[in-house]
Amino acid sequence: MPSHKTRHALPETLPPWGVAVLESHHALDWTMDWRRHPFLKVIYVLAGEGTVEVASRGLPFTAGDLVVVPPERRNRIIDAPGQPSSLYVLCVTPAVLRFDRALIARLPAGCAERSSYLANRAEAIFRRLLFQQSHGGASASIAMVASALELLALLLEPPQEQAEDTSKARREVRRYVSRLDTHFFETTTIDDAARRLGLSRRRFTQLFKEETGQGWLAYVHERAVDHAARLLAETEAPIAAVAFECGFSDLSTFYRRFKSLRGVSPGEWRRQARGEG
Repeated sequence: MPSHKTRHALPETLPPWGVAVLESHHALDWTMDWRRHPFLKVIYVLAGEGTVEVASRGLPFTAGDLVVVPPERRNRIIDAPGQPSSLYVLCVTPAVLRFDRALIARLPAGCAERSSYLANRAEAIFRRLLFQQSHGGASASIAMVASALELLALLLEPPQEQAEDTSKARREVRRYVSRLDTHFFETTTIDDAARRLGLSRRRFTQLFKEETGQGWLAYVHERAVDHAARLLAETEAPIAAVAFECGFSDLSTFYRRFKSLRGVSPGEWRRQARGEG
């Protein structure tokens, strides 16, 4: 944790590309006056406790929380006594989101549903944004916009239903499985997946198999091969391109997994799907 502590809210100045990230570690006597700004603000709580006041609403927060403050809303942050907070703050001008003007209204204004998976993903994106911002360079603008959009997309994922007899760990794994169905191509490992959910490898493996009936790698490869089969049948993409899009880093592994699940090679599958004999 940085030793420098701030006593007042940092200035929120956006660069020309409309995305900025702040890192604020509060002193014990930290205070913040009311603010109103034309941009969207997403706060990630790294440590501490307090309340984000948005207009007439008070939103209590603690470490791991994400808080969305819509544009043009009067807001301020009040730390709990003796609990100075450390925050990441993402600022995004609405112009970045002009491709979907209803997007801001769809975001969960206030505190997002608490989730170890969501918190770990968000923290990783914020750290990436800080790196992109501090290193600058010709790619900083597009890299930061892409990371900001990734975070907003994460916030838009629907929360999972929480049955009374379902444990928190099981809900986290269920949410992870739901996202994995459409993000199977992201390079990761079973250890990384377990860490993101705050679970041991053994506990994660157990819950994952209970949810899916399969081991982690088999499930990922099945999703990837299903997608590859559709691409081979419906597009003209080269087999190497299909393998890459589906998350395989080398062709030999792709051919082996595809044939083990479909019974034929990718090329033969494409020919059969098109009635070419």
